[in-house]
Amino acid sequence: MKTTNLSIKELAAVLGVSTDTIRRAGRKGEIPSTRVRTAFRFDLQEVLTCMRRNAEARFGTCSSSAPGGTAGRAQDETPPSGNNTGAWLTT
Repeated sequence: MKTTNLSIKELAAVLGVSTDTIRRAGRKGEIPSTRVRTAFRFDLQEVLTCMRRNAEARFGTCSSSAPGGTAGRAQDETPPSGNNTGAWLTT
């Protein structure tokens, strides 16, 4: 697999996002890109490094999971059973 001069479509497939997401991030300067005439080209290693750096700046360097993960919660807690009988509704 090539890792340099990836097109928008190729980078989107590698990262598992839409081509619109890649195009938007490239235009905003959120990921490094090179313009070849009218086409964007990407270096996979530069993009991954930039994404890692952005994630660390946003979520902190000690965070090992994305938002909504188990970071900060006790690991032995059991989730609610969802078996609420509505007993609190009875009078």
